[in-house]
Amino acid sequence: MNEVRVLTTGGHDWLSDEEYRNHPMAALLEEIERSLQEPFSGEIRTGIIVDKRSNEVLVDIGFKSEGVVSGREFDRVGDTLEALNIGDEVPVYVIREDRDGNLQLSISRALAEKDWERAEELMRTQDIFECPVDSFNRGGVIVRLGQVRGFVPASQLTTTPVTTSEEETDSRYSSLMGDTLKLKVIDIDRKRNRLILSERLAMREWRRQQKDQLLETLHEGLIMEGVISSIADFGAFVDLGGADGLIHLSN
Repeated sequence: MNEVRVLTTGGHDWLSDEEYRNHPMAALLEEIERSLQEPFSGEIRTGIIVDKRSNEVLVDIGFKSEGVVSGREFDRVGDTLEALNIGDEVPVYVIREDRDGNLQLSISRALAEKDWERAEELMRTQDIFECPVDSFNRGGVIVRLGQVRGFVPASQLTTTPVTTSEEETDSRYSSLMGDTLKLKVIDIDRKRNRLILSERLAMREWRRQQKDQLLETLHEGLIMEGVISSIADFGAFVDLGGADGLIHLSN
């Protein structure tokens, strides 16, 4: 028979398993443990997929019953769900417990929360990152940082339409579709679902970094290839990949 040691008003006592289960303190401890494990709305947990169906996915997060990820999630994170199998771990966002006692979960919102956290970290560090162009409107282009949509205003793009013609503006932006841009976070507001990015600042920083790296490797007599960036009366300027060099007219 196993024994459990408990602290009483008279000191420490050894109780058998049966005595412990019947002890008032046992019920209190079980209630505390249950309340600590019970999920709450807005919480992000890591669960294990226990079943995949055509219209839902069941995930075990250690609750009294499996949580349900509805079929609507397939439209939002279809590729992610398709790649997951029974037994895989997955982050989930706790939505609520419905009237039938089923715990409603969301994978897309869990991923979005993690993407917002990444965006906030990028805002803090001002690191350069890359995102593909997903769509555009008259004001600029829209990119996706995971599940979060970020906006790059026209003023923050390195190249923007030089005309006010709507057709030429749309043509310029549509040519960027699928392109990967180097970006920096310049403004973030999670409550308003607002993430503003700048390609201009990112490219300025990137070119400075490239120039510093290039200048460390240059030495007299080195042979390099470059692209002519501009021509003046006294010679031509050549972009060496981060820094401009001058070819004097005499050469």
